[in-house]
Amino acid sequence: MGPVLVFGHKNPDNDSICSAVAYAHLKNLTDAHNVYVPVRLGAVAPETEWVFARFGVALPEEIIHVRTRVRDVMTTDVVTVGADTTMLDVGRIMREHNVRALPVVEDGVVRGLVNQRILAEAYLSETEMRGFADVSVTVGHLVDVLDGELLAGDAAATLSGNVLIGAMEPETMRGYISPGDTIIVGDRRRTQPMALQAGIACLIVSGGHRPAADVLTLAAEKGAAVIATHHDTFGTARLVNLSHTVADIMDTDILTFHPDTLLAEAVEDLFGSTHREALVLDTERRVAGILTRTNVVRGDRRRVVLVDHNEVAQSAPGVEEAAVIEVVDHHRIGDIQTTGPILFLNIPVGATATIVALRYEELGVSIPVAMAGILLAAVLTDTVLLKSPTTTDTDRAVAERLARRVGVDAAEFGMEMFRARGAGRAFSAERVVKADLKEYRAGDNLTAIGQIETVDIAEVMEHVGEVRRVMESLREARGYDLVLLMVTDVVREGSEIIAAGNIRLAERALGISLDGGSAWMEGVLSRKKQVAARLVDAAGA
Repeated sequence: MGPVLVFGHKNPDNDSICSAVAYAHLKNLTDAHNVYVPVRLGAVAPETEWVFARFGVALPEEIIHVRTRVRDVMTTDVVTVGADTTMLDVGRIMREHNVRALPVVEDGVVRGLVNQRILAEAYLSETEMRGFADVSVTVGHLVDVLDGELLAGDAAATLSGNVLIGAMEPETMRGYISPGDTIIVGDRRRTQPMALQAGIACLIVSGGHRPAADVLTLAAEKGAAVIATHHDTFGTARLVNLSHTVADIMDTDILTFHPDTLLAEAVEDLFGSTHREALVLDTERRVAGILTRTNVVRGDRRRVVLVDHNEVAQSAPGVEEAAVIEVVDHHRIGDIQTTGPILFLNIPVGATATIVALRYEELGVSIPVAMAGILLAAVLTDTVLLKSPTTTDTDRAVAERLARRVGVDAAEFGMEMFRARGAGRAFSAERVVKADLKEYRAGDNLTAIGQIETVDIAEVMEHVGEVRRVMESLREARGYDLVLLMVTDVVREGSEIIAAGNIRLAERALGISLDGGSAWMEGVLSRKKQVAARLVDAAGA
């Protein structure tokens, strides 16, 4: 099974990313059976970059979906064989490793594939001895499959003639032999030299017998190979047919996928073909795995932990296909569905980071300074320096303990973090509007509310015309009835409300006038409790 992905919502804020990273760290310390990997669903906000750099923590990688990929279900412990592997060895390897197919690889390059069907067809299609014409069998291959002893000749010599069993009188047998043939005989003293004189390339002596010295001398003179084997003549004949190499029977018209190919797409190709398996190749065309129909039927899904959200609309594309195994959140319970019971940590506090910090304490795990630092940052941003009405006594107590662990003053640290939000970056109305945008359904109205916290509200308001144009464009593109932006001043402890669309709905719900294009709301810091909730209530009135 692959790693468990831990991630927050789309358009990730501090709480979303910091909580995911810290919770993944905690899970890796307390769950020895799985590996937890934090990831994110979007670009990193400036203050988040600052926080992670401040505490020396690596930012998580970005993912675009959690749909099941080929790599999530494929067999990764792949056994390969070379093109010169004999049919006998292929069968033995399949039995030993309990596999049905083997990629054929030479110098790291995939040449083809051999499976049980190909092997069986090659063996069953032969009702008589196979010759060596148009195949690549060497004397050494015969020695290997016969568990024999090379008494004369060169193991590297390639064989090309017919294969005969010397079961007749020498005079009769002579009429069947052509130069370059291979002959299987038992302890037939007269047939052995006759065959060598006729120009055979290889003499196989079965039944555990050894040819006389004069026969070996004659073989050396004629440049023929002599092999002695303990198998009887019947067994020897069967094994000779299995000396043919994979190169002669492998399927070169193989189905291949990249590990990141969506499983749904791969299934269409696999089940729509005659193939029962496909090779999974990385970007350098090396074998990364094998995908079989059994893998598909078993249907392993990507396992995920949702942090700071539990609604499909806010989550990664494809989350419906994934196996949600945990949720850690401080929002309302949404529409995420699971196939069985899971650990669902949902506590009414101001930040998911508060829940994560409490979980460290519950499990008796000392929070490393770096993890304490990013969790403190998340609590302070989500609660707007502990001033938002969503802030609870639990948030304040946790923030105090985290600040003590990090060795900072929470208020000073928080202000420094908010100043980092716009430091060194050119103003972007697009970023201001879309960086932290959430959708809400208020009656029949679909509303989007963005929020940006700042210590310098003038920096945003001097670009209000540009901001409003972006909001209007966003409203039209996504079909919103109303788009609001809360420009929250963490120093003055209030928000300037900018609106586009159904302005009358905003005015009625929030008790403000937007005739001037925006309105100041003293003490309004929480999008969820002080804006979104009032819009929903007004729509239902």
